[in-house]
Amino acid sequence: MSIICDWLDVTYAPNDTPEREVLDVLQAAGAECVTSEDGASVWSVGHGKFVLQCRASFHRYSASGAVLEHLRACGRYMDYLSALSGSPHAVTRLDAAHDVLTDAAPIIAKLRKRYPQECCLSRKALRTKSILETRPDGKESGTWYVGHKSRGRITARVYDKQLQMLNVYGIEILPTSRYELTFKRDVGPTLRDAAEPARLFWSHASPVLIKRPPGLSDWVSGWGGGWHYEKPEIALAGLLKSRIESSAELQSILALADRADCMEFCTQLLAKLIKGYAREHEPEARPAWEPTPAMVAYAKTRKTA
Repeated sequence: MSIICDWLDVTYAPNDTPEREVLDVLQAAGAECVTSEDGASVWSVGHGKFVLQCRASFHRYSASGAVLEHLRACGRYMDYLSALSGSPHAVTRLDAAHDVLTDAAPIIAKLRKRYPQECCLSRKALRTKSILETRPDGKESGTWYVGHKSRGRITARVYDKQLQMLNVYGIEILPTSRYELTFKRDVGPTLRDAAEPARLFWSHASPVLIKRPPGLSDWVSGWGGGWHYEKPEIALAGLLKSRIESSAELQSILALADRADCMEFCTQLLAKLIKGYAREHEPEARPAWEPTPAMVAYAKTRKTA
């Protein structure tokens, strides 16, 4: 199976971010704002969460694996990466995952035996750890970690995807083992790696965790230099109509107004909100242009010359 990007954090300078473009793409994919407070907004996207964190020194755009999976499913993943690329940035976390249709129990047992205490994925060896349970079939399985909760440049986990899907979602899938590596900023991942994570994954997972297939080039930070992607045209009026018509919160507000028999009052409140927003965001009136005293003095010297 192919390698996927399963988590992506991108950080910007606070005075230069692609917030509008990114939120346009997410809302076109059905995102809804869940909370917005303390300098952060949380958006529900599919079954995942997108977090926009705003601090004095940086802004961070964080998309979980479920968000990225939803964007891939609805054909908006490359649109999302294109929007992220609109301002200078740094990829501060990238998870690359690979699923193998094989029972995880013997794979985890083999890794535990091979690396009982430490495993080296980059320059420094990290501690290994296992969190296991007994499955319904009597076999011991779960998750095996490299650098669990550490600040390592590259950390990893190999886990029983079949068991996880059953425990978390109650869904039965075929026996599946997931290999997942987390890359931090100083490794040098890029949005190109988020688009095509295979080189990044295999250059660090093989041969320590799993042997890579033949014919793949080695990974280097910044490989390929970038690529061209046609940015999508998002029909904002259509997006607005869709967001209003599908807003569960707006529907609940209207239902409450109907129960209280004060629909007219509700209309007035919404109109007041719209007017206040328009006032706050209207373009600032530019002052009429006037020549400076120095310019006037210079013009007089030109006339008398």
